[in-house]
Amino acid sequence: MKNKSIPSIKTDYKNRFNRKLWLAERKRDLRLYFDSRNMIHGKFENEPFWSVVPRTSLWHIPSLGTPGFDGWYGIAGDHPTDVVPLNYFEGDIRKILDHFVKKWLHAAEKLKQGEDYGDFRIENIKERPIIGQLIEDRATRLERFVAAEELWTEQTLVWVPPAPVPDDEIESD
Repeated sequence: MKNKSIPSIKTDYKNRFNRKLWLAERKRDLRLYFDSRNMIHGKFENEPFWSVVPRTSLWHIPSLGTPGFDGWYGIAGDHPTDVVPLNYFEGDIRKILDHFVKKWLHAAEKLKQGEDYGDFRIENIKERPIIGQLIEDRATRLERFVAAEELWTEQTLVWVPPAPVPDDEIESD
């Protein structure tokens, strides 16, 4: 019997259903991130405000009831799921992504040396160097998006937050 090679089946993310499914999974990743840290947040939007499906997605997650704190930018995709307070970046998507790249590269160095890096919660000390290499790889991939000039036009650089929603209109996810 001949060994026939099975053709690779690639998911078509231009298909609306596949794209929507991938984004729903990323939203779920962010919810799990918040839940695992007991962080209270407002309603997630249906769509990220920036994404390169199926690689990465950047979301705005509003806070609930903390005066002067508007919420977070959350990132999820083929890399660590992470958040950063949105007050730091004034909506500049490229700067937000660059923040995650630098943070993850720093974390990767610590982990590759077997050290702890609190945001990544790696219980098995022996796995830290391997996970550090993986995080470094994902940070380097995201760094390529930051450096790719063709992705950045006037329209993609800045996110403008929507007007605040009155408390009586806030829904739970």
